[in-house]
Amino acid sequence: MRRNAIILAVIFFCTAGSSATEAYTAHDFHYSRFALEWNATSATWQGILRVFTDDLENALNHVNNSTVAWRLGDALEDEDADGHIATYASNGWTLIDSTGRAMEWTFVGKEVDFDITYIYLETAPTTAHGIKHVESHGFAELFKDQVNEISLTLFDRSLRLWLNEEDPVKPVEFRPDE
Repeated sequence: MRRNAIILAVIFFCTAGSSATEAYTAHDFHYSRFALEWNATSATWQGILRVFTDDLENALNHVNNSTVAWRLGDALEDEDADGHIATYASNGWTLIDSTGRAMEWTFVGKEVDFDITYIYLETAPTTAHGIKHVESHGFAELFKDQVNEISLTLFDRSLRLWLNEEDPVKPVEFRPDE
């Protein structure tokens, strides 16, 4: 009888532990932050896109209609992860130039810090005021309440924009100092 109680206790604590882990990694807050800075030396916009790792893995599976175990940041990470991440980020977060065309991104790399993934992107050489609009549909296919913050820093000026499913495009207008 005591042996059965011990077995049941082990099963209970293992199950409770896995539920606690799932509850810890799951979140109800659907948000990304893309911080862009103008680099005058290279004449490029360079950015760090911060996303929840589990959202990114779910989005990659959604857009690829797959069930890949991406294992981002793990020694067993899928070998095609970087290419898929580059495509997803490039399509989900867009800078629009004065001609109405999307600027192309160069995927510089990524870092995974457990629940947050940092994606490094850079535009081709352009002009400092070449961005006319920002657009983001990142994770909108997964979450109706997704908010994508984009901040741009140009010399000593900065601009912070909030985009969502209802308002996915914003003009980039740096105001002169007052």
